[in-house]
Amino acid sequence: MKFLVQRLAVLVVALILAGCAGVPRRADLPSGATPHTIYLVQFGWHTALLLEGAATLEHSTKLRTDFHDTRYLMVGWGDGEYFVSEHAPWSKAVKALVASDYPALQVGGRDKNPPLGAQARDTVALAITERGFQELVEYIDRSIATDANGKLIYLGDPAEHPDRFYRATGNYSVFNNCNSWISDALRTAGLPISSFNLTARGVFEQAQRIAALQNQQPTLN
Repeated sequence: MKFLVQRLAVLVVALILAGCAGVPRRADLPSGATPHTIYLVQFGWHTALLLEGAATLEHSTKLRTDFHDTRYLMVGWGDGEYFVSEHAPWSKAVKALVASDYPALQVGGRDKNPPLGAQARDTVALAITERGFQELVEYIDRSIATDANGKLIYLGDPAEHPDRFYRATGNYSVFNNCNSWISDALRTAGLPISSFNLTARGVFEQAQRIAALQNQQPTLN
């Protein structure tokens, strides 16, 4: 119990710091043409990415196995046990923060933007370069674990949910959660976002600042 209280106390401090983390500069924005637009979507405490379906599948060697002809792909990362459960109890949420067994990657086709469950105010459009987009898709592919034979490891029951859940690489914890994964994904795409983001609010507000800076400068296509 004492250990859990200590971890939660550290979390509170970390969340306060995360809310102030990162002030992007115009000089740090991607240089050159930015032909791709990706969308950061906030669902309460969780964040996900909404990507161009055709372009993502063109570059992904793993996702094209399960997806075809979809307008958008939504991608998120989380604890394997809590994330996959449709109605997970709070006990699993607490366990995910302090003793996660494995992470999962959720990927689903979407036909509209904003996606179901989100409103326009919950999304931020971010422009990235061709290289940034390719790096982002490779980051997503690396996040999908495979077995000893190189096969994808599926989680959950596909009949119960239209999205795919894959066993993911990495380790989920209170200090390496879905928002941390999204921050690293955006940094991989070439966007100047802080790597220290533990809350959806922290990621979303930084993305809003980046989008505002991008809207202030001419767009190269």
